[in-house]
Amino acid sequence: MMRSPARSWVLDVALGVVAAYVAVILTVEVYGGLPAPAQLGALLLAGIYGAAVTFRRVAPRAVVAVQVITAVGYVALGLPVFLLGPAMLVTLYTVGSRLPRRPALTLLGVVEAALAVLQVRGSTGVATWLLYAAILFGAWFLGDVTRQWRDAAAAHARRAAELEQARNELARLAVTAERVRIARELHDVVAHSMSVIAMHAGSGRLAADRDPAAARRALEVVERSSRDALAEMRRLVTVLRDTDDVGPALAPAAGLRDVHRLVAEVAAAGVTVEVHTEGDLASVPGGVSLAAYRIVQEALTNVVRHTSPAQAHLSVRIGDGEVVLEVTDDGATGTAARETASASAGHGTIGMRERAALYGGELTAGPRPEGGWRVAARLPYAVVQR
Repeated sequence: MMRSPARSWVLDVALGVVAAYVAVILTVEVYGGLPAPAQLGALLLAGIYGAAVTFRRVAPRAVVAVQVITAVGYVALGLPVFLLGPAMLVTLYTVGSRLPRRPALTLLGVVEAALAVLQVRGSTGVATWLLYAAILFGAWFLGDVTRQWRDAAAAHARRAAELEQARNELARLAVTAERVRIARELHDVVAHSMSVIAMHAGSGRLAADRDPAAARRALEVVERSSRDALAEMRRLVTVLRDTDDVGPALAPAAGLRDVHRLVAEVAAAGVTVEVHTEGDLASVPGGVSLAAYRIVQEALTNVVRHTSPAQAHLSVRIGDGEVVLEVTDDGATGTAARETASASAGHGTIGMRERAALYGGELTAGPRPEGGWRVAARLPYAVVQR
């Protein structure tokens, strides 16, 4: 937990006061044999040595320098360095915990070298020097371990934040992809149904006076197409609302098994469609079947929209782990007009290509050499070995 700057300063000042007090008290115990000026100097050096701990966080290098210099002066007065107390241990811990390892080791080396010189000056034994050197190293080592733990915790926190950001980004991309998918579904459903509805509404209006039976049939197609479109839109809206309610709006998704019903709707709009199927349409996986159905739906809708009345040919072949589709028409509108209309129609061709690419397939759309338009697609799928 992070402490406030004011609280940290209070703790540092309190620690500096305690360290200075300890150094002064220990000095008072042994400085009796010194002259009065030397006694005053020893007390002053001891106070500075301990009080310097107050600034260990903001200027650790300066604190080390002050404590080494005061220790040298203290020993020069004839007093043993260990009587200055544990303030240097606190400083080395701070050096190890706050500075990078290389400069921290450099400062530790300076302190250890100064200790060696002062111990020789004080005529203490090697064992004593080794003990003090080990204690100083231990203080630095504890600080270094603390720094490593703190850095690791910060790295983990950054990693967690990055993972959280990545998770949010993936969620956002998933939402965007779902919106694109739903928009594509809406486009396919509405574009096809509205094309059929518009065609039959117009023919019904023209036939209302001279052929009431034909007008009634046109209105029946309009009604059926609008109901189908409404059911599809309800299903998609239900997905958007994330409801668990299962009802008529959640009818099974369309697929290649419904292609004949689709052809019947197009034929009712005035387009003659020859259909050729090969293979078991029900054996195609649901996702691929839906994509193939939507491609056929969009291609036939374009025929109704741009070339009706016309004649079209639909070929669906299932085999060897792939669906091969082809929709052609006789191009009653003309190639140039068809290209212009397709370019301005919106996302139809783009949507068909995206559906094919989603399953690793490919789609081509363009004019036929003999006239008319051709849409061809291949959608591979894995075959389960039994």
